[in-house]
Amino acid sequence: MITGSIRDRTAEFLLKFADRGEAVLKAALEFSEENENRELGDFSYKGVSEKLVEMGYNFDPKMLLRSLEKDYGITETTYKSSNQHWWKFLDKEQVANALSESGDQDPRVKLIYLKFYSLDPKELQRKLEFYSRKSSLTELDKKNFRRMVFEEIEQLTQLYEDALQYEETQGVAKQINKLLTLAYKVGKRIYGKGFDQGLPEEERTERKDNHVNSLRLPDSESDI
Repeated sequence: MITGSIRDRTAEFLLKFADRGEAVLKAALEFSEENENRELGDFSYKGVSEKLVEMGYNFDPKMLLRSLEKDYGITETTYKSSNQHWWKFLDKEQVANALSESGDQDPRVKLIYLKFYSLDPKELQRKLEFYSRKSSLTELDKKNFRRMVFEEIEQLTQLYEDALQYEETQGVAKQINKLLTLAYKVGKRIYGKGFDQGLPEEERTERKDNHVNSLRLPDSESDI
């Protein structure tokens, strides 16, 4: 579920991975600027690792580099072999801009990101997709779904309005909307296609029949 601009996704990446995420991006950007041979890509795993050591860090960037590509769509693999892995930035300028702006970001925007990721949207999506695909939902599944609706999904709905207010969080708003749409799909499976009309299907049918009966003329007036 990759949405939003490269800048927005970079901001999300930085918020989630904090100092280490910032260090990896800085190392990748610096390496790409110094890289004179672009045939393989902008930067490599080895190059970023060496840059991080120069910057005084001591951690393996492998998982963060993978997340940049797979989870955030900020980079793309350009070459991979048994001992090399190279990537390119899909939009290096937007990444650099997001990195430079990260320290000046509106605290209200940061709070929206924090709230969103605190709700673990990927895990929520995984559960909803599981319920939407499962051939038959058990009573426990339905109970768990109801809990999700009144907890995570309700909080996401409240957060949606806040996310719409800022350009930087439009990507968050889109992700929330997709989660709500998925939850709605599960709700239809559990409560019936017309659950959004406010009445159970049986009661709607009964009311419809009663309405039709009320429009019929009495037998004494039906013959002319």
